[in-house]
Amino acid sequence: MRSMVLRFTLAGLVVFLNGVACAITDGEPAGDPILQIGLVDEVLEVFPDMVPESMTDRLPIHVPRNAIAGVHVMLAGLTGKEQISVVAVAGKGKRLGVERWYRLIDVPVAENTGLDRNTEKYSVKINPFVVRRAPFRVYDPFRPVSLPLTAESSTVVLRLEIPVPAHVPEGTYPYKIRVRCGNVTKELQFPVTVHRVTVPSLEHATTAYINWHSLDNICSAHGVEKWSEPFWKMLAEYARLMAKGRQNAFWFIWGEYFSFDSSGTVVAFERARLERYIRLFQSEGLTTIHGAPLVGRRDWLGSTDMLLGVRAADGQEVHATSPRGKHMLREMGTRVVAMMKENHWDTRWLQGIFDEPTDEFLDRYHELVALFRDMDPSIQILEATLTMSVTGDVNVWCPQVHEYQASRAFFDKRRTAGDRVWVYTCLAPGGPWLNRLLDMERLRQVYIGWALAKYDLQGYLHWGFNHHTAKPFEELVRFHMEGQYLPAGDSHIVYPVKEGPLSSHRFEAHRIGMEDCEVLAQVKQRSPGRAEEIIGMVVRAFDEYDKRVPEYRRARQALLEAADVHSAP
Repeated sequence: MRSMVLRFTLAGLVVFLNGVACAITDGEPAGDPILQIGLVDEVLEVFPDMVPESMTDRLPIHVPRNAIAGVHVMLAGLTGKEQISVVAVAGKGKRLGVERWYRLIDVPVAENTGLDRNTEKYSVKINPFVVRRAPFRVYDPFRPVSLPLTAESSTVVLRLEIPVPAHVPEGTYPYKIRVRCGNVTKELQFPVTVHRVTVPSLEHATTAYINWHSLDNICSAHGVEKWSEPFWKMLAEYARLMAKGRQNAFWFIWGEYFSFDSSGTVVAFERARLERYIRLFQSEGLTTIHGAPLVGRRDWLGSTDMLLGVRAADGQEVHATSPRGKHMLREMGTRVVAMMKENHWDTRWLQGIFDEPTDEFLDRYHELVALFRDMDPSIQILEATLTMSVTGDVNVWCPQVHEYQASRAFFDKRRTAGDRVWVYTCLAPGGPWLNRLLDMERLRQVYIGWALAKYDLQGYLHWGFNHHTAKPFEELVRFHMEGQYLPAGDSHIVYPVKEGPLSSHRFEAHRIGMEDCEVLAQVKQRSPGRAEEIIGMVVRAFDEYDKRVPEYRRARQALLEAADVHSAP
């Protein structure tokens, strides 16, 4: 365990936690609470019972064009009854996009992530790399607010987002944030320096990024019937949020569009429904179509069955390599292949066969891939891979980040041979590895993009967009299967409320990293040595990086300045 140093100040108790100084505000007060108002960097994790020592009255940032300038406004020491109003004023009339205000919501972390995977209880190993020992609460989701608002708690954190258009003039925009809390008014300085370099539109992104989403959870969380018009409207809200977070790939699940008779012959293919579904995401700028894996396990312990994700009319399980299983796969495959080609989507389509294949499944996996290649020799297979023995079957490799790093030479050879290489994270890895769990630094989400750029990786995948339980704001650590508990935040990175999905601190941090990734690609194309030098300022490997926010800001400024040199005026 890392040491924790305590010291007293006039403002209260300050805790140095993993090198970050935070003042604890929820202890028994010596007298009236001391009101504190200030700015907090948006890439720093924030807790409702701690005031970061780095909270400041002035916080300058540097941003590219076609991005978002964001900052958090923290108010601590409240009684909970105050009326709060905030406004962002553009100095000298130099205004960017229309400002948006949100209120951050804190959620519980009941258990810490395990040193290797899952939670500490599952892995039976203490993880010294977490930002704080559980249980605790941390801010993550946020929702739009109408101002003024009532505090309703002792700490309030507001988020300001200012869109930075692609063609706005470069220069510094000296924003002032005026905060009124009860009878106290404070002015904060937020100068935004916009650089010449522009983040490419989502359609022209160089790196793929996908989170798998659950249609059933969209329906249950928002009270809409699948395929009804209210459903389509809500699905568009989810696609819009994906695009805001720079997610440019989406999946579809084959079984949603097919029904079979008892022999396994297709009796209905809802082609128009599937085409509408794909076009909905494309209309928001998402370009890569990922066919979800068609085959799954019965369970992860004690069984090697490979079962289709769809069933015939008799409702019986169908083994994927059985005669009926192969017949059903051909029935579906011929129709989907034809649809993709007729819509000219085949070059954007990546198909999964069997999620996370391992060596005991290899013979049957080869057989299934061959079945699809018989239908379409050019089909591109994307797989989250737990084995390196699928060479020739997989076109897009997707190992976990620690597996990639351990076997980098192998994956570099596959890329040289013409394959693509993505990476993924999920309930693993824990410990020091880059991931997007709630008890990790927000910089880890940012640095995913930097690591992709460092290693020239072509995509990132995560399964947990909205796979929450019925209590998405409460069950952040949740039971999964076979004794496994998912670590905090693994199952979802967006949160549902009646009117639609809410973004999160983690999702926006990941977006920032993907924006950086695109800018790094531009610098790397023209000056690879300088790009490597800038990356090395903060990221050395997937498990070795600088956790200090000021160091990240220095590296990002250096990146933007390097990109400006090669950007058109």
